[in-house]
Amino acid sequence: MTNKIKKPLTIVLLVICALCVVCLFFANTFVENKLKETLKTLPESVSFKYSDLHVNVFQGMLFVENPELELIEGVNKGVDLNIKLEDFKLKDVSYWEYVVNNTIHLDSIILLNAQISYVRSKQKNKDTTNSKESSKSGGLQDFNKIVKIDRFDLNHATVTLFKASKDSVFLKSDNVNIAFNDIHFDATTAQESIPFNYSNYHVLTDSLRFDVGEFETLSLHELELTKSHWVVRNLKLKTKYSKQELNKVIKKERDHFNIKMDSLYIEQPDFGFKNDKFYFKTDTITIQKPNMKIYRNKLIADDLSIKPLYSKMLRDLKINLTLPILVLKDGYIEYQEKVKEGIHAGSISFANFNATIKNVSNTYVSPTKTELDIHTHFFDTAPLHAVWTFDVNNEKDEFNFKTEIGLLPVSQLNKFTEHNLNVKLEGQFDKVYANINGNVDRSHVDFSVKYENMKLDILNKKHKKNKFLSSVANLFLRNDSDKNEDGFITKSGQVERDKTKSVFNFFWLNVKEGLKLVFVGDGII
Repeated sequence: MTNKIKKPLTIVLLVICALCVVCLFFANTFVENKLKETLKTLPESVSFKYSDLHVNVFQGMLFVENPELELIEGVNKGVDLNIKLEDFKLKDVSYWEYVVNNTIHLDSIILLNAQISYVRSKQKNKDTTNSKESSKSGGLQDFNKIVKIDRFDLNHATVTLFKASKDSVFLKSDNVNIAFNDIHFDATTAQESIPFNYSNYHVLTDSLRFDVGEFETLSLHELELTKSHWVVRNLKLKTKYSKQELNKVIKKERDHFNIKMDSLYIEQPDFGFKNDKFYFKTDTITIQKPNMKIYRNKLIADDLSIKPLYSKMLRDLKINLTLPILVLKDGYIEYQEKVKEGIHAGSISFANFNATIKNVSNTYVSPTKTELDIHTHFFDTAPLHAVWTFDVNNEKDEFNFKTEIGLLPVSQLNKFTEHNLNVKLEGQFDKVYANINGNVDRSHVDFSVKYENMKLDILNKKHKKNKFLSSVANLFLRNDSDKNEDGFITKSGQVERDKTKSVFNFFWLNVKEGLKLVFVGDGII
């Protein structure tokens, strides 16, 4: 090649290189400016701040210094969501789709050590409800871009949720990891309550703590959520105060809770909004080793509010709940009740508690019923089998509860009767059958008992035997002449429900009525 040819060719190549550099510069500048202009046109409810922004069109990179995102809601312009990040870099950004197709397409977003806070108050809810017209403009619906993100990862984030202000923590976790696949946002999804679609998600966090009200906290060791299952490990619900401290801060009687479970497993969870109402449904929920210890001080003033039965509670839920099967395995339940000053609380316990509950739902139609099938050991000793059924759609709240209790030394009952009824029992129940048919107002109980060597002692205020009253009471105990050929005494009675008491108080009144009729007829007690 002659020098005459080489020289023009070199000049052409240099010009091309120069043009490439210029094009690269202008391309980067053009995209940077376009992105910055887009960020200026975000809805009024979104604030995105940053120190600087850089792009490299040919490498598909985006670098943002000190980004901070805020979502603002309500007429008071309160900040609901705040996300602060260190500098972050995005790779494989498709600027061509952004410039030509109005689509922001990201291969992946990885956010490390984010600081996330969220504030939600009743006032903001009211503001949002009362300002629907104003929210039609300035919302996500006005963001006319299409956003596609193949993979989103939030790793090792600190998340704090506040109830009403930043001095009232509702939820706290120092290690949250969230991943979404195939995120898609556009004008259509923006209209939905969950404003984007996704193919799958994975949430993993530990040491999560909720403030669930004025008196209780909920904590867990680990939470894992995916599209196919949710798992909660080492869940605990506890009263914030000790039993003695709780007595000082409540004006009406309230249970003191110490509840924990090894794990809670939810299969095939599905949730969302339908016709503006939230729904949740799943195939099965399994709770491993629930341990419930509940204490109530009856010396505190009664809570005289009306207590609905469970059928009404399900019927009146503000969400649509569909749960075909709820399983409780290897549980333990203990209830303590203090009724007299200076006397220990009486207790009732259920060991080896296993239950299968079908159709826990307010979405089924009659005649489908909710059914609880329970196997346990009453007072840790006597085998107990109970079946409890009701129809959520029955507004009279009709139900049937039938139970069978095996061999039970009645001395076990003294854990409750001595402290709460001033009665000490001797003898043995060979078998107990109870069948309760009731509704919201009253019930009918059929009670059948086979027992041996039954004796009771009436105790005085000093917890000593009152010989005179004990002798009189034992005179009224049924003798062998009242027994059927099979050795059972069978009686039926009626019970009026005290609607200010719980459903378990209603069951206890039926059992008490049955025992009274079996042992003393329509006489004393």
